[in-house]
Amino acid sequence: MDIEPLLKFWPLIYSIIQEFWGITEEHIEEAAARDEVPLELYLYSEFGLDTFSTEYFQKRDPFSNPEQFERNFARLTLKGWIEPLEDGQFQVTEAAREGVRRIIQAGDEQLAGFGSMPESDLERLATLLMQIIAECKITRTPPEKWAIFKRFRVAEKHSPWIVRIREYLMDMYAYRDDSHLSAARPHFNDAGIVWLVLGSLWKGSAVTAEQMAENMPFRGYEVEEYEVALQAAIELGWAQPADHPDTFRLTQKGKELREVTEHLTNVYFYAPWSMLVQGEIDELYDQLTTLRYELNVYRKSL
Repeated sequence: MDIEPLLKFWPLIYSIIQEFWGITEEHIEEAAARDEVPLELYLYSEFGLDTFSTEYFQKRDPFSNPEQFERNFARLTLKGWIEPLEDGQFQVTEAAREGVRRIIQAGDEQLAGFGSMPESDLERLATLLMQIIAECKITRTPPEKWAIFKRFRVAEKHSPWIVRIREYLMDMYAYRDDSHLSAARPHFNDAGIVWLVLGSLWKGSAVTAEQMAENMPFRGYEVEEYEVALQAAIELGWAQPADHPDTFRLTQKGKELREVTEHLTNVYFYAPWSMLVQGEIDELYDQLTTLRYELNVYRKSL
């Protein structure tokens, strides 16, 4: 399957997800504060809201400091949102699941006024997305399918089409993560911070340990830890010192590794799309492009 014509889809899908976030996230945060639901529970809903453990969370997020998870587990246990089990696992309570459901629905309520696209177009778009997602769930491995099955879903069959589309695109987001991790994990195993360093140098967004700590505070790592990771990347032949003191850049080996991994990510991610014919692919792109434009207009009108 030639994936080259499909490469334009993921940037488009991600930009639509960002438009949804621009509409819903503020209201989710307000609802969480009002109902006294920890925002971490909402963030962790993408890992599933059945059982928590550092091991499970690193299936989806091997790049953040696992100590962050452990600290939050202790806090959530103290407040009664999760209950300790054996082997470092925690059971998520029904109250926690219902609390997260309520605050996500508070975000989805902001989509009720979206009427810029005919319902028939939204239904057709949802149908095309559902077909791809169904194929993602049954396509051969790799990728390992974890995120797409584990994430906590709120939209239901009676939900408005626009809400269901938001949910389907988050399923696509999850499958993108499954695809990338299946492609990348063999290179870094448990050393996710080294892969973070490689990605920062590849994008050029940060070339010093200080910049990495500043740009990615949500990862929970200190400058000293990025310094160690940079040295590991150098030892692996992925990075090398740059022209200015304490700055680094990718080696040719590092560049090629990232390029190969990105290509394999795309191969895994787009493989299920082969079940669509060309006319449906063209239709899907047009519908998604329209949706992004109309969501942008709607968001700015709020």
